[in-house]
Order: sequence, then C-alpha cells, then structure tokens
Amino acid sequence: MEGKYIYGIIASSNENAWDISGLGRSCPVYTMAHQDLSCVVCDYLGGEFGSMSKEEVIRCLLAHQVAVERVMREYSILPVKFGTVLASCDEVRDLLAQGHSLFAGALAWIQDKVEVEVAATWDTGRVLLESSTQPEIVRVREAIASRPGQQTLEERIHLGQMVKASMDRRRDSYQERIIEFLKPVAVDIQPNALVSDEMVMNVAFLVKKADQEEFDSRVRQLNELFHDQIDFRIIGPLPPYSFATVEITRPSPDKIEEARQLLHLGPVISEPEVRRAYRHLAAENHPDRRPGDEQAKARFAKLHQASDLLIAYCRGQAESSGSLLINIRRLRDDEVQHLRFAEIGV
Repeated sequence: MEGKYIYGIIASSNENAWDISGLGRSCPVYTMAHQDLSCVVCDYLGGEFGSMSKEEVIRCLLAHQVAVERVMREYSILPVKFGTVLASCDEVRDLLAQGHSLFAGALAWIQDKVEVEVAATWDTGRVLLESSTQPEIVRVREAIASRPGQQTLEERIHLGQMVKASMDRRRDSYQERIIEFLKPVAVDIQPNALVSDEMVMNVAFLVKKADQEEFDSRVRQLNELFHDQIDFRIIGPLPPYSFATVEITRPSPDKIEEARQLLHLGPVISEPEVRRAYRHLAAENHPDRRPGDEQAKARFAKLHQASDLLIAYCRGQAESSGSLLINIRRLRDDEVQHLRFAEIGV
C-alpha cells in the first residue's frame, strides 16, 4: 500500500516539514497546501490497516496521535480518521479543494479550543457493599437466606438485579451532577462508553483554551464535593477527536444506489431533496413512534447513514472532481475507545 497518509487539516498556506517521524518508517511529516488550508501528511509505504496485527495497529495509532498532538501545539488541527491514505499529491490537493468550505467552517469552530476527557472511577466493592445495605435489598436477602439455594434461584437473580439497578441509579446521579458542574466552562460535551464497572463517567469536553485552567480547577473541586468517593482523571488537552473528525471515503456506485433506493430517490438528486426525503422517512420510522418494533432502531440508523452518504455525495459532485466523500462527524463510542485506550488506562 503506497500513498499519502493524512493526519489532519490546518489553516495554513505554508508547506513545511515537521520534526516528527511518520507511520511505518522514519519518514518526515510535512504539509501540503491548497489556498489557505494544508493537509498534514507523510509518505506511506506499508500494509493495509485492516490486515495488521493488533500490535502493529497500536504502533501506528500511537504514531498517528503523536503527530496530530505535536501539530496541535502550533495550530488548531482538524483530525482525520486514523488509517486514511490517499493515492497521490494530486488527490490530497483535490481533497482540500473539494472540502474547502467544510474544512474552513470546522476549523473556525474549533479555533482556540481543545478536547479534555474526564474519566471518573469508584471502588466497586465499596459501592456494592453500600448498595446491599438498602432496606429493600436487606429484606429480600434475609427472606431467602435460610432457604435452600435451589428453591431461591429466581429470587437470587432478582436480588442481583436489584443491586445492579441501585448501582446504576447511583452512577447516573453522579454523572448528572458531575456534568452539570463542569458544563458551564465547556463549549460542547460528548459522553463516551464506560469500558468497565469501575467507571462512573467517561466524557469528552470541548473547552476554550482560555477556560482550561478554570476547567481543571473545577475537576479538582469535584474530589471535595464527592468526599474522595470518586477518583477523577483528566486526559488532555487533545485535538477535538470526539467532536470533529474528518472521514474520507471513495464513493461506491452500489452503496450510492442502495442509499437512493432506501430514501426513495431517483437517479438525479440534490442535497435539499435528500434532506426532505430523510426528514419524511425518519419521522415515519422513528423508534418512539413504533413501540414494540425491535427493528425500528436499526431501520432508523440505516436511514441516517443513507442520508449522510448521499449528502456527502451531492457535495462531492458540486465541488472539484467529486472523487471523494467527505464527512466531519463525532466519533462513535467504539472508535473513541479505540483511539484513546492508551490514555484512559482502564
């Protein structure tokens, strides 16, 4: 696999090299400019990321993060999804031309802002013990304590569910209180998946650089507010991985046709038509309007994906050669965990 590996996009018309080693081998990281924007790239000659071993992926992932976070010291950088390789210099410049307005708008939004992740953990054993002392749980446990285990299997399962529900309510309450306390000094918030029972919260905050000191101070205050029952860990400052990551794909005729059919559109489409069709079908198929329909959520998600694909396709046709599909989006939970696992450390 040979081409230009893309790390991110910055607002700069200068082309220069960075003192950073790229992926796969000791090749420099540098910028390629088009008008007032530049791609941060390196020459890539390596394997397909999908066929790499876990260890190889981790090495590449860490190199990707090092490069993006090094550039962040001097520029606001719009991250590009890990593993993105374009074929040539011409294709890199086509990308900048095709996505210019989209990139410029996103860079203006993230200007002078950083991502800060807050991971909160608790002592699961202590929380379990405290939950087990609740009167209702104590009554159920005492009622089945003197009876043979075979006779109380369902009741014991119910008891376990009660304890878990109690912990979940407590976790939800803590999350709400923590987020409400930190929200006043954040521009945006992105909750991420909890990767273990020990985690109370794992949330990314988009914070103005000018407010970062106050944000850190508020996190420290949380230790006092929760009487050291929760351990708080700050990860960052980081580029806005969770809030604005560029995804670049090549249009597949089959996928485009499938999306058209899903939204009941003809062969010639425009962005307004796609949006109108999506709004109409999404309203009809929203899970809240179809209680008991187990497939409603999956259908709704497919409609959303089809809409995103066709909107990107329409924009690509309107700009440059239209050879690439460009989307700027929030990462899914699984992608965030994959990207930030080394820092979260749980």
